[in-house]
Amino acid sequence: MADTLTGVTETVATAVDVISTLAQSYLQEASKFSSLLDDYSSQVQPGSKSVEIPRAGGFTVGTKAENTAADATSVTWATDAIDLDQHKYVQWLIEDIASAQSVLSINEQNVMRAAKDMAAAKDLFLVNLLETASASTPDHRIAYAATTTIAEADILDARELLIVQNIDPSELVLAVSPAQESVMLQLSNFIDASKYGSAGATSNGEIGRVFGARVIVSNNVEDLKSILFHKSAVGHASQFGPRFQTQPDLANLGTRYSMDHLYGGKLMDTGKRCVMIGTAA
Repeated sequence: MADTLTGVTETVATAVDVISTLAQSYLQEASKFSSLLDDYSSQVQPGSKSVEIPRAGGFTVGTKAENTAADATSVTWATDAIDLDQHKYVQWLIEDIASAQSVLSINEQNVMRAAKDMAAAKDLFLVNLLETASASTPDHRIAYAATTTIAEADILDARELLIVQNIDPSELVLAVSPAQESVMLQLSNFIDASKYGSAGATSNGEIGRVFGARVIVSNNVEDLKSILFHKSAVGHASQFGPRFQTQPDLANLGTRYSMDHLYGGKLMDTGKRCVMIGTAA
């Protein structure tokens, strides 16, 4: 019996799968908001273009009177549909000579950079959804009292709006821009992350807490659009990705590399689970 060789052809699929897994792990680590908001990826079905997330009101609590039958009540159900319509990609082409004569692993570096950039793009998408907080009564968009910088009074007003929606204030997150970080650090009720946890607390941009809410800093948050939100404010789901693929490019004597990601997001519960704070609100 002749020898059976295992070569590049047989292992390339495994290599691509491994890279895709690494890219997905890196994207999750680089993304600040994906882990802070509800992820419904597990509910995505093959062939589906959207995910229907049910939501409901509450029951009316009655008082039982003696010798009187109790009245049955019902809950009104509705759904929030997450459309899986965000197909993002990054592609690059490397000539064989560049790969052969480069000391650095160009492709490995590109994979990590692509995953990081795709994470930033998804974060921006989620932030833009949070910025569309409800403007109907009660209005969940409030202006800075100090015009250009966030103040404790603004946070308290936003906190009250969410508590009225029966949201646990200890589960809130306040997202601010780098320019607002120095303002946050000077607030009298701000607690630095290093005082209540390990250095790992800052791995997702968390710098501390204020009035019980975690505070994170992100480049995707605008100076005049700080956001206080609960994890249920936005739902997101991924259908696939980040997926890594390669294809020889004979015209350029190189290889084309591609990374893509298909996902979607939705502002939940009519935008009442987040508050946009700022002059641009």
